[in-house]
Amino acid sequence: DYRDRKWNLDTLFTALSRVYTPYGTFAVMGNHDYGYCYSEVVEAMQKNHVRLMEHKSYKLMKDGQYIIVSGVRNPFDLKKNGDSPSQHFPADDFIILLTHTPDYAEDTDVSNANLVLAGHTHGGQVSLFKKYSPVKHSIYGNRFLTGWKENSKGTPIIITNGLGTSRVDVRLFTPSEVVLVVLHRVEKQKE
Repeated sequence: DYRDRKWNLDTLFTALSRVYTPYGTFAVMGNHDYGYCYSEVVEAMQKNHVRLMEHKSYKLMKDGQYIIVSGVRNPFDLKKNGDSPSQHFPADDFIILLTHTPDYAEDTDVSNANLVLAGHTHGGQVSLFKKYSPVKHSIYGNRFLTGWKENSKGTPIIITNGLGTSRVDVRLFTPSEVVLVVLHRVEKQKE
């Protein structure tokens, strides 16, 4: 979620625009952003050249090769969303899927995605050893709390604690974080 009690949208997106992103900045909306500040968030994104990926996909090109970034619109409304946008590409394509909640990667067929990036859980906000939190931001309990996980079909999911909080402005053993993902190309073995 971009809107929370302590963040001003312009301050947040101005700060994010200072991060060097040679291929652009891509984002999806959080559940609270749909409720009461959608147009403000969209305006702040546009002003700071952030691509809103609401059931959209984009090819990132480098040296004649590419990866695909796909984003999910409100992942809590599965009926409206239909198929995952990652499912519309050949299986050989490398696809990164952005979704607000990690539950989406379990509830929807994302088997064509090579990596899912999610948030929403805030790491539980209060956590013991990154394994248990009394606060559940997922219907799957602590299964998708934080860090590197896999859905039941083996698709990798990176779940970040994010920057803000939900409901109560408290964090214990779940620091705010920005996760840097570095991708390395692996040559396919010839058969």
